[in-house]
Amino acid sequence: MKKILVLAVSLFILLSGSVSAHGTADSSDTRAGISIKVNGVDVVSAANHRTPDGKVYASVQAFADLFHLPYTVDEGNKDIVLGGKTISDVRMNHGEPTAWIRDLATAVNAQQVSWDDGKQEAYVLALPAGSVKITGVVPAMGEHWANPQAGELPNGPIYGVYNGRLVFLEYMIAQDDFVKGVNHVNLNGMKGVPSPAVVQTDVEFQPHGHEGFEVPHFDIHAYFISDEEQQKIK
Repeated sequence: MKKILVLAVSLFILLSGSVSAHGTADSSDTRAGISIKVNGVDVVSAANHRTPDGKVYASVQAFADLFHLPYTVDEGNKDIVLGGKTISDVRMNHGEPTAWIRDLATAVNAQQVSWDDGKQEAYVLALPAGSVKITGVVPAMGEHWANPQAGELPNGPIYGVYNGRLVFLEYMIAQDDFVKGVNHVNLNGMKGVPSPAVVQTDVEFQPHGHEGFEVPHFDIHAYFISDEEQQKIK
């Protein structure tokens, strides 16, 4: 009878999965097939997973690497410190610490986190510090975000966002600056945050300017999406 009991307990443990920090299962309750992106850049790790209650966990190492940030983990794998913030909801998976994507996003001061159920994709919008929405959705462009307190406007950078996703990076240069040979060097852009590849670039002359920059100037948009995707933005 004792042997049968031991065998039953062993079988239960095998089927239940090993236990990690805070009593959570290591990998038996994970769901494969999800993707995690920061500004459209993949967080690549076999440790990424989604729990049955819908929470998405990302590899701390892979996430921190995108921001070139160091992090620390305590000896018991119960807490990590990233960006000066402590995260206690830590799960071990595939032998490495993972954390809830919203906690990781908060640690790097990201603006938004969204979930696309159709794509099974978590998306973190992490613009440079101080970036806020300054317009609503503009057709074929999206919302415009910038840091009004940094003295960067009107030249930019200005960030295009649509449905919580990074669409473009924009600069506006006065026509008179080109005529006079004015240099604009070392402009801020995606410094300190992950940047996807540029798919296409538009350079458009605004002979009468527009709201926010009422002088003749050039709008320079570096798009991170295709023209087809751009034209679908309404």
